Amino acid sequence: MTNVFLFGTLCWPDLLHRVGGKTCPEGQAAVLNGFQVSWAKGHGFPAIHQVTGSAAHGMVLRGCDAAVLNRLDHYESGFGYSLHPVEVQEPDGPLQAQVYLPPEGISAGEVWNLDDWVRDYGALTYEASSEVMSVMGRISAADMAPAYSMILVRADARLKARALPSPVSPSGLSHGDVTVHQHQQPYTRFFAMQEADISVPRFDGGPAQRMFRAAYMGTDAAIVLPYDPKTDRVLLVEQFRFGPFLRDDPNPWLIEPIAGRIDPSETPEAAAIRETQEEAGLILRALHQVHSGYSSPGSSTDYFNIYVGITDIGDDAAILGGLEDEAEDIQGHIMPFDDFLALLKSGQLPVVPLAVAGYWLALNRDELRNNS
Repeated sequence: MTNVFLFGTLCWPDLLHRVGGKTCPEGQAAVLNGFQVSWAKGHGFPAIHQVTGSAAHGMVLRGCDAAVLNRLDHYESGFGYSLHPVEVQEPDGPLQAQVYLPPEGISAGEVWNLDDWVRDYGALTYEASSEVMSVMGRISAADMAPAYSMILVRADARLKARALPSPVSPSGLSHGDVTVHQHQQPYTRFFAMQEADISVPRFDGGPAQRMFRAAYMGTDAAIVLPYDPKTDRVLLVEQFRFGPFLRDDPNPWLIEPIAGRIDPSETPEAAAIRETQEEAGLILRALHQVHSGYSSPGSSTDYFNIYVGITDIGDDAAILGGLEDEAEDIQGHIMPFDDFLALLKSGQLPVVPLAVAGYWLALNRDELRNNS
């Protein structure tokens, strides 16, 4: 049995219960002298560092069994934190314990405040922790760190889905009518796959149909077709696409609208503005929402927010763009609207979100030009 001193996010009971599991002991107030808890500089999580004369207030888990330690280690070691022996002070006196210290390179920021963290990051972190713990034993700590950014994005998408659900179906059936017999995530890296054994009610009221399904765990995305009403031109981007490549398409370099995932706690509109700047160097003056919805609901959680963005498209706008740290290599293409529409109608632009945005633009183009 091991005593573990907690100082940061796991002092929040909701998160501790999920991470620690059923046999996790209740925390008891304790102090670690000679240390200070702060926000990790530039991040939304805490760190603890040795500071002479300071005292880190937290709690101690007395007598953690192997199951609890394994769960805590899975959660903490993925972020580079590791256990170190310390002596903590309880009301009854000193106690030998272990504490998760941060990896090298984590600098101290402002003094840590748990209530502020719960307000700003609690819901997202709690939602992400469900996926983190579901893959315990399936991916290593080394693989957890690079996967975590997308775990947060997927968690944010689930929060958005609950906050802004699809319209109630004509049948009245809902998420709660599905019985889940087994649910797991067999693949997790940057992307993820989930599979489930479920029973789904029938429209005729007969016995629920049992089925096995798998789906790609995608993200919420913002998609923008930039349009300049003054010059009547659009800007498209060309890049290599792995999906067509896997489908064995001889031409996997596609011409598309600007697109990118929506970061945690970011609005679709903010993501659209950011992605347009990153991929094409364009500043949007206005955004017109075309449509929002699932791209392939039978096999993917991808949710697209499609826009036409009003901007100035100069002759020098067809730049090479993209973010190097995301392995993006993007070539811009400027096109008169009539040429664009002709290509769309002839099937030369086989990207569905581009068609949705393009046909909306065709219907609303005159009004946009008149108001420019």
